[in-house]
Amino acid sequence: MKRLIIEPLRLDILAREQMGTERDGAMEALLDANPGLAREGPFVVAPRFVEIPPTPEKPTVPTVNPWD
Repeated sequence: MKRLIIEPLRLDILAREQMGTERDGAMEALLDANPGLAREGPFVVAPRFVEIPPTPEKPTVPTVNPWD
């Protein structure tokens, strides 16, 4: 999905608004989908179309219950 950015917007805010989180690989996926975006700094320069990738699956971390 592409989104038109019409005013400067921080990358982490864009990821949180469009992908639901800026953690768990979402920022990396956003930067991978938009080559050259990281060179522009923390703000997306407007006007610009930005490709919004699907939100990556959250990695499952095995847990250990010490009481078992």
